[in-house]
Amino acid sequence: MAASVALVIPTYNNLPQLRVTLRALAQQTFQDFVAYVCVDGSTDATLAYLERYAPPFVRVLTHPDGQNRGRNAARNLALPYLSAHAWVAFLDSDSVPLPGWLEAFLAAEPTPQEVLLGAVLYYADTNPHPWVAYLRWRERLRSQGSPTFKNFLSGNAFLPAQAFLASQGMDPQIRRHGLGDTELGWRLQEAGYRFRYVPAARVWSDASLSLGAVLLRAYEMGRYNLRYLAQKHPAMVPHLFGGKWLHQSWRRVLLRGLFALTGTSRLLKGLPALPPPLQKWGVRYLLFQAVARGYWGLRPPVRLPDMEGPSM
Repeated sequence: MAASVALVIPTYNNLPQLRVTLRALAQQTFQDFVAYVCVDGSTDATLAYLERYAPPFVRVLTHPDGQNRGRNAARNLALPYLSAHAWVAFLDSDSVPLPGWLEAFLAAEPTPQEVLLGAVLYYADTNPHPWVAYLRWRERLRSQGSPTFKNFLSGNAFLPAQAFLASQGMDPQIRRHGLGDTELGWRLQEAGYRFRYVPAARVWSDASLSLGAVLLRAYEMGRYNLRYLAQKHPAMVPHLFGGKWLHQSWRRVLLRGLFALTGTSRLLKGLPALPPPLQKWGVRYLLFQAVARGYWGLRPPVRLPDMEGPSM
């Protein structure tokens, strides 16, 4: 008899973190699951390790050509196997689920029309870290009120397998970081699925990227992913990143003037001197500025040569 839950875990060249994730899954209080580890063209020792040491609950999936295609296409590798399962849970390969993670989702008694959203606990290898502080603040806001498609994160979610199958998975055209989760959340919401936050279903997530690297990712998200979504789902875009501020010409002129006055580099340097509450708003403003600059086709807010390479 097939396991009731399918775990879908994309991974690309992060074997040390993947090993920790698999150890955490071995400690789950609920064990009726199969973990589909979707290897997205990894060039490190991931495949060799999985072939030799993978726990019995792991099934390894790869692209036929072995290339890197992005985390959305990697997750879709599990689609042919999901009809054998009642539920699908999403997890990132740099996330560490607490022992009662899956049990908490099932204890919430999900219905066939619900998408459950778990809690994400962020950590970094340095402290204090403005990006981590911002993410923790964002998670507190995410846990309040009635969640919508914008709150869907594929790093910790639980839904009927049929919902993912009916949606035909994630959009493989979105290869760069960001908005792949949001796009799937939009389609699920349009199909009539409701979202519910389950605070007891917790995972730790690594957020050690520098703020400069985060801003460059946000810029590329605006330049490529947001433009793509504006064509694919025009009705969705007004709900994201200030909506009209990115599209109406007079609002755009005001924003560009504000961006010129504040400056990314100046604000980045002054951010540590701000009180913690203002730091969070400063990070939020910098992210919005980076996304807007990308969407409008302006120059990147920061230049980081080490950010070149395949996107995941």
